[in-house]
Amino acid sequence: MSKKVVLISNYYPPEMGAAANRIQELAQQLSALACDVTVLCPLPNYPFGEIFDGYPKKGQFEETINGIKVVRLSTYATKSTDRIKRFKGMLAFAKSVSAYIKNNQITGNVIVQSPPLLVSYFAVRSLNKKGHAPILNVSDLWPIAGVELGAIKKGITYSFFLKMERYIYSNARLILGQSNEILTHVSKTVPAAKTLLYRNFPSPKPAVCVQKPKGSVRLIYAGLLGTAQGIFELCQQLQLPVNWQLDLYGEGTEAQQITNYLKTSNKAIQYKGSLSKEALHEVLPTYHMSLVPLKKRIYGSVPSKIFELAHFGMPIVYFGDGEAAQLIVHHGLGWATQNFDFSSLNDLLLAIEKEREKWPVPREIMNIAQQEFVSHRQVKQLFEHLN
Repeated sequence: MSKKVVLISNYYPPEMGAAANRIQELAQQLSALACDVTVLCPLPNYPFGEIFDGYPKKGQFEETINGIKVVRLSTYATKSTDRIKRFKGMLAFAKSVSAYIKNNQITGNVIVQSPPLLVSYFAVRSLNKKGHAPILNVSDLWPIAGVELGAIKKGITYSFFLKMERYIYSNARLILGQSNEILTHVSKTVPAAKTLLYRNFPSPKPAVCVQKPKGSVRLIYAGLLGTAQGIFELCQQLQLPVNWQLDLYGEGTEAQQITNYLKTSNKAIQYKGSLSKEALHEVLPTYHMSLVPLKKRIYGSVPSKIFELAHFGMPIVYFGDGEAAQLIVHHGLGWATQNFDFSSLNDLLLAIEKEREKWPVPREIMNIAQQEFVSHRQVKQLFEHLN
């Protein structure tokens, strides 16, 4: 008999971004292990802030994608940076999840994605009321990350979120953490919590490895264009070496600012819009190097794109510090600055240009990824914890 699994996530394709992709990856790999998988998610709206064409504006909508049942629930779609509107969006989906759990029979295993903390709290609490202790998949630490990003100030609201965080850790039967920093934090918060390191490894199968440049260098950034990444400020401050070109792909709250700035800039930076994951995988081998910035140090955060890029043999320039920087340096995947300091980044790019003979070999990066960053081993570990 197949094992039943319900995945609850605030993001799922056709939405874009790492959050949607990693949940789809988990769903597909569990399905490949003969699990009966259902995904609960909002009506697709991210990152554009509007419900996608072909979907109802509200209510419940069911479809099957690659053999996986996807149940889409009502939400409040917005891409506004206004905190009240963003809170309203998370609360709307949280209530939809809670109502679905209350009104439907939930059997088997439930894996709840966190963040958003509000959604995971409503989900865990509703499941507990029905006698379910779910598995919690923690990819970022909230409310700590909220404070570091400037979205939350320490005070009454922060204290309330801390109680929510402790509740979900205390009432999950297993906590998956995508970094060692996350697991350390969980264990300090709830010492009795059972944890498992579960990196956000992708399973791309690139047919082509990137190549070292013979002349000009094509640099790529592909991801969200939001405050956490700081791409607008990067465009303003970045000084590329001669004969270097940076292409930006993505969507987010800073997209219009970036577009307006580049219209009047003579820098070798172009904004190319957004691409699907499949389309991005086709263009990646045409670039020589990837830039991965994280504007503010977010404890516990390890961008999953570094593992995906490694599978293409793509050298990485990581603009930030923390566990992700340590992984990149340890495995020889590229370079990392120590903090979000643009003079350091510009100096690093010049040093990279001057020492081309010391660049990581793309084929060696790809080999490391195929040995170290493989998701099927993790999924098999997780499978052993399923009922």
